[in-house]
Amino acid sequence: MTLTGMKKHVGVLERAGLVTTQKVGRVRTCKLGRSMLAEETAWIEEYRRLWSSRFDALDQVVEELKQRETFDGRRSTE
Repeated sequence: MTLTGMKKHVGVLERAGLVTTQKVGRVRTCKLGRSMLAEETAWIEEYRRLWSSRFDALDQVVEELKQRETFDGRRSTE
């Protein structure tokens, strides 16, 4: 990644309040912002639970379909 590209990424994070930067001489230090990602973590966790339950339900449907194929004798040889 180029220095210019990195500066753009850090700038976006800074405007979003996710990081703070401090420049001393030629060195710029980045730290997590005040929120410490608490709100973002909560949002991600909410969607992780949602998708996890949906994938669990999908796994159950797939397993039921596999069992029906086996029971009906239509399962292809693998």
